Amino acid sequence: MALFEQTETTTKVTLDDTEACCCTIETAQTIDGHTEYVVRVQRGPYPENSWRILRRYNDFASLNKCLQISGIDLSFPGKKLIGNMRPDFIAERLNALQEYINQVLMNPILASSLPTKKFIDPDSYSTPFHDLALQYASMSLRTDGVYTLGQSLGPIGWRLRKHYFKVVHKPQGNKHSPGHSTTKHHLIKSSSQSHGKQHTTQVCVTTSTEKDYNSSTRDHSGRDDLILSWTEFGPDRYIDEKEIHTVLKNFGGVQHPYIVPIEHIASNDSGALVIRKFYKQGSLKDVLCSASPCNPFLSKYGSPKGRTPLPLKDLALYARQILEAIRFLHSKGMACGHVHCGNVIVVDGIAKLMDVENFIFGVPSFYRPFFVQHSKINTCEAIDVYGFGHLLYEMCMGYPLQDSYARQISDCPDSLKSLLESILSKDACKSSLPTLDQLTTHPFFGEYAGHFNDLYATTIPVQKPHLKFSTSAKEQLKLAVQKTENRVRDEQRSVKNQKRLVRVQEMMTSEEEKKKIKQKAKHEQKQAKLRAQNSLQLNNGPPTTGSAGITATVHLSSSTGGIVKSDSANSITSPQEALMSPPPHATDSGGSTSPQPPPSAPPIPGPLSSVPLFAADSDPTQAPGSSATGKQLAKSISGDEPTTGNRSALLQSICNFNKSGLKKVVSPAEAGGK
Repeated sequence: MALFEQTETTTKVTLDDTEACCCTIETAQTIDGHTEYVVRVQRGPYPENSWRILRRYNDFASLNKCLQISGIDLSFPGKKLIGNMRPDFIAERLNALQEYINQVLMNPILASSLPTKKFIDPDSYSTPFHDLALQYASMSLRTDGVYTLGQSLGPIGWRLRKHYFKVVHKPQGNKHSPGHSTTKHHLIKSSSQSHGKQHTTQVCVTTSTEKDYNSSTRDHSGRDDLILSWTEFGPDRYIDEKEIHTVLKNFGGVQHPYIVPIEHIASNDSGALVIRKFYKQGSLKDVLCSASPCNPFLSKYGSPKGRTPLPLKDLALYARQILEAIRFLHSKGMACGHVHCGNVIVVDGIAKLMDVENFIFGVPSFYRPFFVQHSKINTCEAIDVYGFGHLLYEMCMGYPLQDSYARQISDCPDSLKSLLESILSKDACKSSLPTLDQLTTHPFFGEYAGHFNDLYATTIPVQKPHLKFSTSAKEQLKLAVQKTENRVRDEQRSVKNQKRLVRVQEMMTSEEEKKKIKQKAKHEQKQAKLRAQNSLQLNNGPPTTGSAGITATVHLSSSTGGIVKSDSANSITSPQEALMSPPPHATDSGGSTSPQPPPSAPPIPGPLSSVPLFAADSDPTQAPGSSATGKQLAKSISGDEPTTGNRSALLQSICNFNKSGLKKVVSPAEAGGK
């Protein structure tokens, strides 16, 4: 390669793990004696962002085994050893597996788990995230020389790219160079994040003098135990790589009575680590679910044993404290974007907000799949207000709201109901949410937390709020806020356009279905009429006159055309059919029929409208093509079958028909020839 040749730089594409995915099992195929299901996976609203994977029944069974730790009841079809290759059974099994994967993806906890992500998107989630986090955290602490990386806490959080470790202080008076420790480390590679089959994270780093993390909250030096979290940068990280170290350094000195302080913060090109004090009671969500903070996320929140809503006074006080912490961040030009019960710690009756640095890291919000459905929630302040509403709802009810808005709010005082409806009702999400300042003046806080202002005034002198950014850091934060809001708006427009397209397709489909139904109804109506006419002709056919077998027909004409009517009132044929039909066969006295020679072609009549139907002075003996006189015909018919008055009048007119009364009509061609 030439010395000054420029190499192509590849931009790392970071997936948004909160983006919803859907699966459709399209078909099943038999390969090497076993059945494989073709699964189509789509991420986001657009069908273009989709792919296909092949999965066997055993793959579904492995996924179900990993998800059983959640305690959620899933309808997974059982295994069948005999007759499992029959087409009808494969079709039934396909529908059952489709129902199962729909249940998994509709549950936010199961859908965000690593086993589910690996199942539907193996190319993107086969990376050993935990091993990389262990490597980066170890390298960062080795150069620091103050902390020692301890035990891995496993998947205690919902983020796939965030990992937790125990951290202890290095012994003082260490004569070794920084980065070395007298404690021996035994590194154990996690099989959960590599290509092993187990999905639960095991202990990755252990020390010889270490005790269980839940047994004590202090190390041997009397200091509080610490927890380290390593987080990969997300898709919303818009701060320049050269400036992010400065921004994090400034943010590391944040002080506020309602924000958990940061002990240490550092970053590299891939992510950042944060060290804080560990609280054995866990987060507010752990308190509500009565769960141990060190248990896996699926087992803690999948199907918790109990739900414990907070008393109204505690709820109002904690909510007001969190609201004050959010207002403080916004006053410094920074948003939070990650307000939920998992990011709140309650210590000695004081609620504190943590993980506020997630905005700088650019990781997606917990409630992002919800607020991207509402185009009015498009600013960082509105996002924080929306998250605050979900926080209030979970503290009040004891369980989270599983939808983007609350359809009905009950079992709470009117003032709290009014506060929740102003944020989480359908009308509020469609119009606009209240501001942070407007929330502080809501009557609910005045009713149940009226002493907050006095309490906050006495706390300020003890722990004065402090957060100072450099000029360049302020510009970077301002730019990050703008780009974050732009991305939210773009995604909301995409979701809205896709919903509109789906509605149009449904309308078009419904219109086409209506047309098809209408055309089908018309066709069936025509067929019904034809069937009715045919049945009438068959059931009410022309009668015969005894042994003679003579059928009487009448030729009718009108201005629009003529019809031929038999002596049956329900039998109707056209004049052309009457002309083309053969004459009736004569019968002898013995009843046997003898074929008659075909008659000569009749003369072409003139216009039917010009021919009189009946004539009083007509001569029935001159009727062309008749085998008997009109009077004899009338006698034969009247002798065999009694007729009504109308029928007698009709026969009388036939008998009195006079051929001499007909006028010959000269066609224009003949007139011109003359």
